[in-house]
Amino acid sequence: MNSLRITSPRTLTLLKALTLLLGIGLVALYGWLVVVQPAAADQLTAVLMIGLNILLVLYDPMAGFLMWIFVVPFAKFLPFDLHMPAGVPDLSFSRVVGGFLVLYLLAQTARRRYRLPNLTALELVIPFYVIALGIAAARSMFGWVTGFQAVLDSYIMPLLAYFIARYLLANKRDYRSLGNVLILMAVILAVLATLEQLFGIQLFRTETTADYYTRGIRKVGALLGNPAYIALAINVTLPMVLLRIIQATRPRTRWFYVGIFLLLETGIFLTYNRSGYLGSLLVLLVLALLNGRLRRYVIPLLLVGGLVAFFSWNAIQNSNAGTRLTAESPVDYRLQAIQIGLEIHREQPIFGAGLGSFGRLAARRGFDIGHAFVLPTPHNTYLDMLVSGGYVLLGTYLLLAAALALTLFRQGLRFRRRLRATPLYLQAAWASMFAYYIPTATFDIAFSYYSNMIFWTIMGAVITRSMLDTPEAVQDAV
Repeated sequence: MNSLRITSPRTLTLLKALTLLLGIGLVALYGWLVVVQPAAADQLTAVLMIGLNILLVLYDPMAGFLMWIFVVPFAKFLPFDLHMPAGVPDLSFSRVVGGFLVLYLLAQTARRRYRLPNLTALELVIPFYVIALGIAAARSMFGWVTGFQAVLDSYIMPLLAYFIARYLLANKRDYRSLGNVLILMAVILAVLATLEQLFGIQLFRTETTADYYTRGIRKVGALLGNPAYIALAINVTLPMVLLRIIQATRPRTRWFYVGIFLLLETGIFLTYNRSGYLGSLLVLLVLALLNGRLRRYVIPLLLVGGLVAFFSWNAIQNSNAGTRLTAESPVDYRLQAIQIGLEIHREQPIFGAGLGSFGRLAARRGFDIGHAFVLPTPHNTYLDMLVSGGYVLLGTYLLLAAALALTLFRQGLRFRRRLRATPLYLQAAWASMFAYYIPTATFDIAFSYYSNMIFWTIMGAVITRSMLDTPEAVQDAV
């Protein structure tokens, strides 16, 4: 069949003019909506952005996945979420694009264009964890609809990101591209936290977060709404930066990533969040224990830092960081929350009181946090799991962590048998895992959905790469 060709210069000129007029008309219509009907303009913006990401997925699934990961935290601010009428769950950017990605990959698998990733211990545990979450959501005091929406955003979407990463990463280039996006996001978070803490510039901040910890110390909320969530997202990405410092072959490249590392550490420091400090310390310790090259620098640095802190403790106590480090009220709060949480747990130990029930039940027991319209939270992920879903939910959550550790260990063992060393990306994964699971004992991951998404994306990417690599192909194992 002959293709249609337009050879007449007049016809071509006419088509170009019509296209230009159509573009001007659409821009004018959009501008009119922004001025006259801003709510409609927001909805149109969301439709266009979601549609653009879906088109990118169809063109290049890996590029679409990277765009999704990058845009998710900005979606509610720009705005890219579709808000539905009361009683109907919102079609958020995260849900729609993430759901489409999963359906697309499953459809392509059915057409044999993708293969199901090899199962690990982690994949075998995830269904039991999801069932336990479903039981807790169905028993929520806020209703099962609200409960399932909370589970979808905070827990299911991060696990979907894990599965998408397991599907899509096919080589080292994909892993590096993902690392570039995650490092860029960590840099953005660190810069926003620094601008907010030092200069009071509040970009992408929700109004539900208090402005200050104490006088002179802002409670930064850049993009993620809470200092703990910001520090967690940066800390789980930090090992990727250290990995690139070790791998760099040129001094210029190495110093570039050293600068990024210092910027990220500055952002973590200026959150003035103790769980963030702990997570950063764990990253350095774990990588120092696993990597001999890094150990030569990290251990002396930590020893010098410890001695400096010891001999200048009086000055540190009077600083902003010292004020936060030595504050007793957050510790007292958490101890009281544990006591009340265990009392609630004893009443319904097997299946728990339902997702998000701690606040109301604790308030009924007289747990007063000084805010008339704010319910208390456990500030402890493990306590939250225990109260919300009892032994069933907490047990499957701990089993999930154990399965992840077992999977990383077995993948590392495969390389150690041949090379007597573990690949750097597996060392980085162990550091991210410790920086995730230990600090979350001091706050609730139920609200840090984007930090959860980053962590599980990294885990999916690392596990897939470790399965694709052979010991002979690994050049960065020592």
